[in-house]
Amino acid sequence: MQTSRLRLKAGLFTNYLVHGFGMIILTQNLVTLAHHWQSTLTVASFILSGIGIGRLIAYLIMGFISDRFGRKTTLLIGMITYLIFFVATPLNQSVALAYCLAILAGVANSALDSATYPLLAEINQNGTSNSVLLKAFISVGEFILPIIVLFLTEQKLWFGLSFLVPAMILLVNLANVLTINVKDAKETAAVAETSGLKLGFAKKSALTAGLFVYGYTSMAVMIWFTQWITIFAKKIDFTVAMAHFLLSLYSLGSISGVIIVVVLLKRLTIKKELFLTLNAVSLLAITTITLSTNETISAIAAFLFGFSAAGGLMQIALNTLLSIYPKHKGMLTGLFFIFGSLASFSVPIITGLIVKNPSINLMAGDILVALVGLAVAVIMYWALPKEKRANTSLADAREDINRIDAQLIDLLEQRFAAVDDVHKFKQNGQIAIKDLDRERQVLDNVAKKTKNKDLVTYNQDIIQTIMDNSRKYQASLK
Repeated sequence: MQTSRLRLKAGLFTNYLVHGFGMIILTQNLVTLAHHWQSTLTVASFILSGIGIGRLIAYLIMGFISDRFGRKTTLLIGMITYLIFFVATPLNQSVALAYCLAILAGVANSALDSATYPLLAEINQNGTSNSVLLKAFISVGEFILPIIVLFLTEQKLWFGLSFLVPAMILLVNLANVLTINVKDAKETAAVAETSGLKLGFAKKSALTAGLFVYGYTSMAVMIWFTQWITIFAKKIDFTVAMAHFLLSLYSLGSISGVIIVVVLLKRLTIKKELFLTLNAVSLLAITTITLSTNETISAIAAFLFGFSAAGGLMQIALNTLLSIYPKHKGMLTGLFFIFGSLASFSVPIITGLIVKNPSINLMAGDILVALVGLAVAVIMYWALPKEKRANTSLADAREDINRIDAQLIDLLEQRFAAVDDVHKFKQNGQIAIKDLDRERQVLDNVAKKTKNKDLVTYNQDIIQTIMDNSRKYQASLK
C-alpha cells in the first residue's frame, strides 16, 4: 500500500511538471507555429483561446466522471488527451485542427485537476500542502521549457522536439499510473463539517464576489505575462536570450515564492497580510516590467512578479473561499476554476486584438488586471477576522486555556449577578427555586447553539452543572 501511494504521488506530481510545459508551450513556439500553420501571429494567438474553451466545456463533465467512474479513469483521460496534444500539434499544419488540439489541451487540464486534487486529499490528510507542491512542479516545467526552446533555436533544430520531450515524460508516467492500484493507495481522511468563518452579510457577500473575481484575475495576470513577455521583450529590443530568460526568471521566482509562502503560513498567522502584500508586489513588478527598457531591472521585476503573482496566491484565495462555505467544497472549487478558465479563453482574444495596434503597450493591460487583484486583496484584508495564533507547544495551548478560563470566570460572575435578580423575582412571586421546564429549555438551546455537534453532550453537562450550582447559590441567599 505504501509503495502504491508513493508511486501515485510521484505520478501526480510528474503530470503537473508536464502541465507546466503545456501551459506555455504554444506561446513559446507561437511565431514558429504561425508560420507552420501558414497564418498570422494574430490568428495564431486566437488559437490559444481554445485552451480556455476546453477547460470551460470539461470541468463539470470531468468532475462528474471523477466522482462517478473513479479518479484513475479521469486521470488517464487527462494524460492521454495531453499526449495526443503534444504529439499531434507540431505535426499539424491546419489552423482548424490546431484550435481543436488547443481545446483538447484544456480538456486534459480539467481532467487532471478533477482527478488530482481529490486524490491528494484521499492519499493522506496533507492535501493542502500537496496542492501547493503541484504549483511548484508547474513552475519547474515553465522554467525548463524556455531553456529547451532557446537551445533548439540556437542549434537550428526542429521546434517539435520541445513538444516531444514532455510527450516522452508523459508516456513513461502513463505506464507507471496504469499499473497502480489506486484503491490500495488511498487513505481517505474523515473531514468534519464546520460552520465556516463567521462573517457579517456585507463582508461575506463582498468577499465571496471578490474571491470569484480573483479566480479570474489570478489566472489572467499570469497568462497575460507568460504568453506575451517573450514577444514584448523582443519588441523593446531586448536580446533573444534575455527575452526567453525573463520567463525562466518568472518561473524561478514562482518556485521560490511557493516555498516561502508555505513556510510563512506554517509558522505565522499572516494569511490576509501576506495576501495583500504579495498582490501589491505583483502590481509593482508588472508595472516595472511594462515601463522599463533596462534588461537588469526587468529581470529583477520578472523574478519578483513570479514570486508574488505565481507564488501560491490562487491557492490562498481558493482555500479562503472554501473556509467560508466548507459544506460545498466541490461545487465552489469547480466554479473557482471556471472563472480561471474564462481567463484562459478571454486573455488570448483580448491580447490578440491589442497586438494588432503596435502603438499600444502590450503589457499595459496586465497592470489593470493586477490592480483588480489588489482591490480583492484589500477586500479580504477588511473582511477576514484577525487570525488566531496557532499553538506550537503544550505551553502555548495551556496559555490559550488560561486566557479562555479568565474570560469564562468573568462571564460566570455576570451570570451569578443575573441569578441574584432571578432569586429576588422568585421570592416576590413565591416561585420554587427549581424549574425543570426552564432547565430543559436552556439545555435545548445549548444543543441548537453548539456549532460542533460532537460537543453537544459535553456542553449540556457543563451548563447543567452551572444550573445546579446556581440553585445551590439561590438556596444560600436570604
